[in-house]
Amino acid sequence: MSLPVIVDEFPLFKEREEKERFLLVLGLLASRTITLAKASEVLGLSRSELSAILRTIGFKYEYLDEEEARREVAAGKELMKKLD
Repeated sequence: MSLPVIVDEFPLFKEREEKERFLLVLGLLASRTITLAKASEVLGLSRSELSAILRTIGFKYEYLDEEEARREVAAGKELMKKLD
C-alpha cells in the first residue's frame, strides 16, 4: 500500500492536510523530536484531547528509556520518604 493511499484511508480527520499533519506528528512523537505539548499545539488540540486520541489508537510514547524511568521512580520514592 502506498503512502498516499494510507493517508487517504486514515480514519481520523476529514481533510487530507489534517491527516498528513497528524501522521507527521505521530512520527515526531515516536522519535522524541517534539513533546506532547508541541504536538497538541501543531494539531490545534488540547493535550488531553491528543492524549485521548493516542490512547484510542493504541499509540504509546515515552520520553524516558527504561533506565531513566527506573531512576525517576526511585527518585520519586526517595522524595516521598523525605516528605513523610
